[in-house]
Amino acid sequence: MCFKSVCVWFADNKDCPMTDKAKGFTLIETMIAVAMFAVLGIVCIENHLLNTSISQKIIDQQQCMILARQKEFEYLQNPENVSESGDFGDADSDARYKIETSDITLVETTTFDSEISFNFTIVRIVIEKHTSQISYPFVIKNSEEQNQ
Repeated sequence: MCFKSVCVWFADNKDCPMTDKAKGFTLIETMIAVAMFAVLGIVCIENHLLNTSISQKIIDQQQCMILARQKEFEYLQNPENVSESGDFGDADSDARYKIETSDITLVETTTFDSEISFNFTIVRIVIEKHTSQISYPFVIKNSEEQNQ
């Protein structure tokens, strides 16, 4: 029995899927397809917004590191000309910095009657931009003194 003769038999019984009444989709099938596409669209938009937010934070942190290195260079050149807090002006008007310093002295006894002391200054630059904040520390060795 060939396919054409099967459809002719179904056409007499009105159950053949190839008749004129069986063209297109029903309303419920269309609504289900639209709902599935809507759910997929919502998931895609949420992922896109999340990825955009994460990438913006990464970009802000990288820019903060660049600005911190720039401020470190300025501080090492001439510490008196760098204020303790402020912004970066035209370089990045959204970012602000704060410089904190602390002096540390380490004393090491070398022999029974002599000791060496090391003086360090620890400088910490805190950069804030939008919701990102980084702390960039570096150490400056001031001097080495030998006491007897």
